[in-house]
Amino acid sequence: MKPIRFGTSGWRGVIAREFTFERVERVLDAIATQLSAEQHMRGDGAAPGPVCIGGDTRFLSPELAEMAARRMSAHGFTALLSDRPVPTPVLSHAVRELKGLAVINFTASHNPALYNGIKFSPHHGGPASRSVTDAIESFIGSSEGNAPAACDSEPGKLPEYDFVSVYLEQLARIVSWETIRENPLRVVYDPFYGTGRGILDEELRRRGASAVRTIHDRRDPLFGNRRPEPCEQELEELSREVVRSGASLGVSTDGDADRFGIIDEDGVFVSPHDYLPLLLDYLVTERGWSKGIVVRSLSTGSLLDRVARSHGLEVEETRVGFKYLGELMIEKDVILAGEESGGLSVLGHVPEKDGIAACLLAAEMVSRRGMGIGAQLREHLWPRFGRLVHRRRDVELTDGIRSALSSRYLEDTPGSVAGLEVISVDRRDGAKFHLEREDNWFLVRLSGTEPLARLFFQSDSPEGLDTLSEGVLSLLPQAH
Repeated sequence: MKPIRFGTSGWRGVIAREFTFERVERVLDAIATQLSAEQHMRGDGAAPGPVCIGGDTRFLSPELAEMAARRMSAHGFTALLSDRPVPTPVLSHAVRELKGLAVINFTASHNPALYNGIKFSPHHGGPASRSVTDAIESFIGSSEGNAPAACDSEPGKLPEYDFVSVYLEQLARIVSWETIRENPLRVVYDPFYGTGRGILDEELRRRGASAVRTIHDRRDPLFGNRRPEPCEQELEELSREVVRSGASLGVSTDGDADRFGIIDEDGVFVSPHDYLPLLLDYLVTERGWSKGIVVRSLSTGSLLDRVARSHGLEVEETRVGFKYLGELMIEKDVILAGEESGGLSVLGHVPEKDGIAACLLAAEMVSRRGMGIGAQLREHLWPRFGRLVHRRRDVELTDGIRSALSSRYLEDTPGSVAGLEVISVDRRDGAKFHLEREDNWFLVRLSGTEPLARLFFQSDSPEGLDTLSEGVLSLLPQAH
């Protein structure tokens, strides 16, 4: 069995194979040991804040969350258990608002239904640092992570806590509800049977949107036999519904509502590579958010950089995974932090991605400007900053593919690819190759949560994108 390892968003595994009750108990005991060690090092004698506990709509998430609350209580911590399946950003905000100690969240986010996982966040609400997760991993295999003496607390129903209400107060500080109330719009929402349902859509209705239709509006641990990821190939039904209903906007969140997906007024998927720069320009020009920096991951398109530079803003590039963007949000004033996989947070918000906030800001933009996202891209963004095109290819990580990736890209540097000279290589996270034509690059990295190799491409034309991706994949014959 694979050892328990924390990736950029916690530990995940296949239910009943790697992700079992016994292994979850070991992780919980290790987390408790780590939290106790931190309290001892702090040594101020102050009573620790609560541990905020919840989960998504997957198989066993509610049962595991209740077990975690009982186990953490047995370890001597105050455990607050969510009263409903709860989005990741809601728990992230709660631990900050309540001056809590940590978050324990049972979710595998956008992974297929056969997975579950644990996201652990310290008091700041962002993903745990590598040093913290390394310590937890070491406790898992040591005698220091033993179960509490009274690991089974008293039977009976645990008291439950409403984390959502304080989160909605935070949303009101980020989203201009007055704009949406004064300029109502029609929205279709797809929560993927996940935790965003009853929050994003209900707030839009309560705050004055003229019509909100929710599809897949129930709990389904199988996610309708789909992968609960708001990417282009999974949002075809939302696209059809936007067109059929004449809506101004389609929005979606993944299983734990930390990722977003946008469908424009014509039923076209809006890439995060385009949505992020459009939102940044909007926040600066119409919301007056002009002080701070912009943060993006290595895999995210550089159109965002063009917009930031036009407003005199510095851009910092991080490794892939929102934990790295979140670390900068804790240290600095960040106007916008974003990544191509549908992760986003903004100034004054949690150092964790928030799909709900991302979708509501899209609704605000449509309301204020009186035009859909597609029209805004055509009229506001691309004429001023140009257009870049992107592609992502996920390749099953067989032994042959792993070997070819290592020999061709991860350990070596080709002189040229697709007829373009390689100018430089960034190996902070896999290998990102910058090519002689400006704004042409590709990134090769291994997934931290699934047995996949992820390949990202950017070019200044569709033809160039085809040539680049074919050139890179031609050196991996088994990937075709």
